[in-house]
Amino acid sequence: MMMRTFIAIIVGLVGGFVLGIALSSMIGIISVTVFQNPFGIKFLPYYTAALCAVLVPIIDAKSESKRKQ
Repeated sequence: MMMRTFIAIIVGLVGGFVLGIALSSMIGIISVTVFQNPFGIKFLPYYTAALCAVLVPIIDAKSESKRKQ
């Protein structure tokens, strides 16, 4: 159980960081297209990595408890 949680945290960190980079790029592209000026959220990949590192183990634990029922 502990190893599964640790793997979920690592997957959440990596996946959240990649998601943050993609989201930051999309925000930059859309802002240049609409406003002719790039803008974004500073440190967005780090925020999304931290958020996903918390959410992924929670979601995994809920789905695991549903599977056992």
